[in-house]
Amino acid sequence: MTQCYGLVGKSYDTVEQLERARASNVVDNYFASSHGDDYESLHFGKGFHFLSTPHYREGAGLLTRRHRGRVIFMMDHPCVVAEKEYLSRPATKKKFRSGISMRGLVEHVNGTDYYDNRMTRMLAQVPRDAEVTEEHYRNARMILENKFLIGMASDLTETVIRRLGLYFGWKEERKGCAKELIAATTTSTTTTSGSSALLEEKGHEWRFVRARNHFDSKLYARGQAVFGNQKMNVPVHESARKDDVEVVERAYFGHLRNVRDARDDSDIPFFWHIPKASGTTVKETLSQCYGLVRTEMIKPPSSLEIIHKSLVLNVDLSTPTSVIEAKRMQLANRGLADVFVSQLSLEGSTVFTNKHMGRAFTIMRHPARLAASLFYYRRIATWEPTYRPEYMDMTLGEYVDKEGYYDNWMVRMLSNAKLGGVNESHLELAKKILREKFIVGMSDQMDETFRQLEMYYGWSEEKAGCIEFHLHSAPSNKNKYPEVDQGGQVWNAITTKNKYDMALYYYALELFGNRSEKMFRKEKAIA
Repeated sequence: MTQCYGLVGKSYDTVEQLERARASNVVDNYFASSHGDDYESLHFGKGFHFLSTPHYREGAGLLTRRHRGRVIFMMDHPCVVAEKEYLSRPATKKKFRSGISMRGLVEHVNGTDYYDNRMTRMLAQVPRDAEVTEEHYRNARMILENKFLIGMASDLTETVIRRLGLYFGWKEERKGCAKELIAATTTSTTTTSGSSALLEEKGHEWRFVRARNHFDSKLYARGQAVFGNQKMNVPVHESARKDDVEVVERAYFGHLRNVRDARDDSDIPFFWHIPKASGTTVKETLSQCYGLVRTEMIKPPSSLEIIHKSLVLNVDLSTPTSVIEAKRMQLANRGLADVFVSQLSLEGSTVFTNKHMGRAFTIMRHPARLAASLFYYRRIATWEPTYRPEYMDMTLGEYVDKEGYYDNWMVRMLSNAKLGGVNESHLELAKKILREKFIVGMSDQMDETFRQLEMYYGWSEEKAGCIEFHLHSAPSNKNKYPEVDQGGQVWNAITTKNKYDMALYYYALELFGNRSEKMFRKEKAIA
C-alpha cells in the first residue's frame, strides 16, 4: 500500500497507543483521502491515508461520524499464525543456530501463557483469562460476514492486486509494482502463508494446534467462504468503475460500427459467442452454408493457417493475451477471415481497425437454461479448457449456491465488470452497447435469427436446405441433461442471482421483436 500505491499509513500496535490516538481525535484531525490531491500540504507530515492495528474494537473506536471506516481483515490459517508467532519470539530466535524443534512449538502452544483463538477473542471481546464459547464464535462470525473486506495471506495476488484496487479505487504508481513486491515477499519468507516450515499440514502436531485454536479454525474456514463470495460481490469504487467505463467506450465505440450505420464493404462481421447459446451451430452454419471463413483455433498452436476443409482461420481469439497477439499481427487488415469469433465481447472488439471496422452480432439464451446447459456441459467436456470434473459431485442447485458463483456473465462481459459487484449502472451500459452495436438473435428462434442476419450482412445460402439441416436436423454440440423446472427452486435461484442478465435478456427480446417488425421487414433490406 505504501510502496506501490503511494499511501501513507499510521500503525498502532498496542491498546494504549490507540487510547492516546482516540483522545487526540487523530482521524478527524489528520486523515486525508487517498483520492485527494492536496495530501502533501496537510498537517506537516502527520497526515495519513489508512490505519493499521491488530486490535479491532479499539481501532474501530478511532472512527467518527465524520470519518467512518472500511475495514480490511487479513486472515491466515491459525496453525500458520501460531508457528509464525513462535518463530518470531526472541527466545526462539536464539535457537536458530542449533535448530528449532517441533517439540518447542507444541510446548509453546500448550503453555498457559499462549493466546489461543486470537481472532475470535478480538472480534467478540473475550478477555485473555476467559474461555471462548460457541456464543463468542457466533458473534465474531457475524462481524466477519458483515463488516470486513476479507483478505487472504495465502492469496496475496487476489487480495492486493484485484480486491483492494476495486474496493478502494487505488492505482499503482508504477505498473507491476504490487506483483513484484508480493513475489519478493513470498520468496524471502521462511514460512509462507498457507504453508508451514515446522508443521506438516494435517499431521498430528498440526491437528493439535488447530484444536487449541478450535474457534479460530472455524472462523478462518468461514473467512475463506466469505473471501470467495466477495470476489463477485465486493462494491466497486467509483474511480475504478470510471476507468472501466472508459475502456468500454474505447473498445466498442472505437472499433465497432453502430447497428444502423450504412454498410461498408471493408467491415468485418464479428460474432460474440455466448457459451451454450447455439454458438457452435452458428459457427458451422456460417462456414458450411454460407462458405465463410471464420476464426477459431481448432489445431493448436494459434496460427494464420487456413484449414480449408473446415473453412477456418486457425487463430485464437479466446483470451485477452491471444487478442493482443492478433492485434499485433494486424489480423483485421490481412483479409484472411470473413467472420471473427470470440467469447470476449470487449477484448475481441479491439481487434478491428479504422480500415476494417467490426459489425457485431450475438445469439442470446434465457439465463436459467444457459446456466444449466453450461453446468452439465462442463462436467463432461474433457476436451475444453473449462472442463470441471469436480462438478460431477454436485447438483446444479449446489453449483449455483456455492461461494464465488460467477453471476450475470453477459452484463459483466459487455460492461467490463469481470470482478466485484454489478448494479443498475452496469446493466444500463450493457443495454446501450447491445442496442447500438449488436444485432441480437435468439437461440430458440433461430430461423428468424438467420433471416435477420442474412438481410443485415447480405449473406446467401450456397446450397438449398443447408441452414434447415444445421438448425433442425443436426444441431451441433447438443448435450443432453435434465431440464430445469421453470418456476422451481433451482430455476428461481438462478434467475435471482442473475437478475441483471435476466433484465438484459428481456431487453434483448424486445430489441429482437422490434427489429423484426421494423428494421428487418421481409420486403426491406439494409442499405
